[in-house]
Amino acid sequence: MASEQTTSQIEVVEQHPKPKKIKIKKKKKLIIINKKQTQCDEIGVDKYHEWSDKSKDIPFISSQKCVGNGEEKLAKELDISTPLGGQNSTVDLIHPAMGNISVKDMTNDDCTLGTEGCNDMRKIFRIIINLFVCWIIKYKSECELAKQFYNDINKKYGSSRTTIIDGIDRLELSKTNLQKLNELFNKLKKYESENEYVSLKSEYIKDIVYSLGDKSLQDMLNECVRKEATTMKLIIVDKNKGWLIVNDINKLSCPRITRGAPRINYS
Repeated sequence: MASEQTTSQIEVVEQHPKPKKIKIKKKKKLIIINKKQTQCDEIGVDKYHEWSDKSKDIPFISSQKCVGNGEEKLAKELDISTPLGGQNSTVDLIHPAMGNISVKDMTNDDCTLGTEGCNDMRKIFRIIINLFVCWIIKYKSECELAKQFYNDINKKYGSSRTTIIDGIDRLELSKTNLQKLNELFNKLKKYESENEYVSLKSEYIKDIVYSLGDKSLQDMLNECVRKEATTMKLIIVDKNKGWLIVNDINKLSCPRITRGAPRINYS
């Protein structure tokens, strides 16, 4: 009887390691995930990767509706087999390791943002730029500073085809007009802090200064276009140079506004 009990105890000990096998399987699974992440990290960021033979048979210029230039070509380079983003999607590609991707064709230096970028820009116009114009028009006949600003925004700068005020109404600001408008807001904040003019006590000015905070108008527009690279992975494509993963968002800026949309530039 004693011998049979000893044998039974030995069998229980031999069956005990089963939980260890489960732990080993879980560990292997984590290693596989880490490998995928490592491969993604090994792809150089903020530098162009030339188009390889993987996508040589895919044209850069898209012929598909709602598919941007270079998207299908980039999908081939990154071994993405999921469908490309459509008209109602802000996501162009989905990568297993990088996640959601926004693709921007910058073959011609810069490009426009989509719907969300336009909405963010219009908010800046609504709470800052339009109030500035309203203040100028209201006080230009009784305040020397407002009159000076009125004259400034009724001029064209650089090679601009329209004046600043016409550009504001059309949501079209060239690079030089935007630079000048940014200077005017910096000047306004300076005068507001010195409190030399009675008209600067207007609710218009208080709201403008509050909305700007410690930022310039250009800072706010830059933040507007940089959101594209913070809410998802931004990849720039160029017909000749290849493709580039944006990591340093400080290299992104808004140089101008065209057709009611902010332009995004990478430098």
